[in-house]
Amino acid sequence: MIFNYYKNKFLINTTAILLFFTLTTAFIIYPSLMEIAKVNQEIINERIKLEKKLALGLNIKKIIQDLENIEGSAKQLDDALLNKGQELDFINNLELLGSKYGLQVIINSDFISQDGGFNVSKIEIQVTATGNYRSILKFIKAIESQKNYFILKSIVFSKNKKAGSSDLTVQLTGDIYFKK
Repeated sequence: MIFNYYKNKFLINTTAILLFFTLTTAFIIYPSLMEIAKVNQEIINERIKLEKKLALGLNIKKIIQDLENIEGSAKQLDDALLNKGQELDFINNLELLGSKYGLQVIINSDFISQDGGFNVSKIEIQVTATGNYRSILKFIKAIESQKNYFILKSIVFSKNKKAGSSDLTVQLTGDIYFKK
């Protein structure tokens, strides 16, 4: 009998504890776990959004940096291109360089501009210079070191046909570029 009493008390206590844990699990723990899972999913979604925004922000910073680099290059290119109507200034500059190095310079061109690409036109010029070899090399180097674009397409050296003359003749063919 005493044994049944303790057995019943044990069963009642065990049932009460199980019922308490079941109710606690059903009404407190499970809803809390569901809320935690929901908050966790919102955090993951927010993290993904922030990572996309960060990547976009980094891309924008990179684009701005690239644009600044391009603007610097564009300014340098803008300075290197001649403005329309500066052909004679360029030719005078070539003649001055020739006289500086003691060369006899003849410049030929048809001054017909051709399309050179985006907002750029070009004119072909032939420069014939006669003088000694060192002066001619200095002249070519001076042409190449100018800030304006004179792109040499061909250089032809020939010996002067006069008897006893050590002079050379060089024919330079190239394009000068202008802003449209």
